[in-house]
Amino acid sequence: MLEINNISKRYKKGSEEFTALENVSLKIEKSDYMAVTGASGAGKSTLLHAIGGLVHPDSGEVLYKGRDIYKQKSKVTDEYRKKHVGFMFQQFHLMPYLTVLDNIRLACYEKHQLHSINNYLDKCSLTGLKNKYPSELSVGEKQRTAFIRAIISNPDILLADEPTGNLDPANSSILMSLVEDFHKNGGTVVLVSHDPLAAKYANRIITLEKGRIVL
Repeated sequence: MLEINNISKRYKKGSEEFTALENVSLKIEKSDYMAVTGASGAGKSTLLHAIGGLVHPDSGEVLYKGRDIYKQKSKVTDEYRKKHVGFMFQQFHLMPYLTVLDNIRLACYEKHQLHSINNYLDKCSLTGLKNKYPSELSVGEKQRTAFIRAIISNPDILLADEPTGNLDPANSSILMSLVEDFHKNGGTVVLVSHDPLAAKYANRIITLEKGRIVL
């Protein structure tokens, strides 16, 4: 489903150049659950963002169903992000002035997806909090809200960047069970994490070191 061929990405910090990815290649099949591990600065988040259409590689290609997502019109790339990819981040990125319900509604692009919200709220133990604002939620509740927002449009791929980084063990376990349910229902998961609990659910693990795959 996804094929990453020899992608590289470099950033400049002042007069110095930093290599985030160096000739990275891998294939991600439908219903894969892949964990990406490695030290801080190894290129994990850059790889995830390149897969998700957020960071344009300097070279190489990111193919989704055989088409390079970065060689299409911007409208096509936007649609790829909107319809086929769900994002979940360590910092949640919830809109502070919107309720739980309205934060989730933002990710719905078809009317029928709105009808699934109450089911997910119940599954994530958030029904009684749907009219609360992010500032009124616990850390675990914020991340479960972010999870629903990421998968409410039924994307093919869930990209999760350190989703348990701010969670205690109990909330980490709850969240990873929800991600596992998404995977069991046919979703593809690419997870970046330092958390052994998070990585244990994966059926594939790759390790990045200085922008290169070493395992």
